[in-house]
Amino acid sequence: MSHLELAKQSMQDFSSDEGGYFGHLELAKKSIQDFSIDESDYSGHPDNLNVHGNGQVFVREGGVSAKVNINFGDTNGCRVFIGRNVKGIFSVFFKGDNSFLYIGNGCDLRNVQIRSFQDNDFIAVGNRVSTTSTNTWISGNGAGNANPAIIIGDDCMFSYDIVIRSSDAHPIFDISSDQQVNEPKGIVHIEPHVWIGEQVSILKSVNIGACSIISLGAIVTKDVPRFSIASGVPAVSKVKPNIYWARNQTEQAKNRAKYFFNKYKKT
Repeated sequence: MSHLELAKQSMQDFSSDEGGYFGHLELAKKSIQDFSIDESDYSGHPDNLNVHGNGQVFVREGGVSAKVNINFGDTNGCRVFIGRNVKGIFSVFFKGDNSFLYIGNGCDLRNVQIRSFQDNDFIAVGNRVSTTSTNTWISGNGAGNANPAIIIGDDCMFSYDIVIRSSDAHPIFDISSDQQVNEPKGIVHIEPHVWIGEQVSILKSVNIGACSIISLGAIVTKDVPRFSIASGVPAVSKVKPNIYWARNQTEQAKNRAKYFFNKYKKT
């Protein structure tokens, strides 16, 4: 494929928030292998999870060694699904009712804060997603009538001091109509195997394509096609279809990276 064809294909494959909850589910299934919210696949939460409030927590067999704090506050109907062999230290805060968080298998989430501010929120984190240190992922704060989601695909690697915001946090209104003019037009979707460098900010309604790299200090305000390197403020993308990144120099890491490269090169 040419650079232009890769970019067009990437944008066609992305989903907006028009599908609502079920649209988010379908998109999560495409980006997260063995994605499941079937409660029969899970057990109750173990004692090492610190849970406040009346929400439900489901954990896959295999245990969770992570230090986890989940605060449901005064919300109703919220659910958290956590995969097996999840490590790290992370906290989750819910402010809206009937919201949903999924964390896949083998994640290593170090000093991550996940904050959900809206009703019917949808946050999904894929398998083997890792963070080096402090990350803050915020969904739905000040989103108005929109209902943005955050979906992170498998094998994404986050550095530290990274912020994801699916909305602007505070509303901006038209003076003549009092209508909010900064509602999100879509979700934040990060496809599998994306490397996100330190001090990056990912803002509302953006899609980051698989096998891409987001450079140190970038502020992402627009879609990033697959196989791209995005850098700058605001970030500008350059498609690099003949390179791939790996977590380290081992054959295992390179083979894993090539798996995603080949998978998304074909689509």
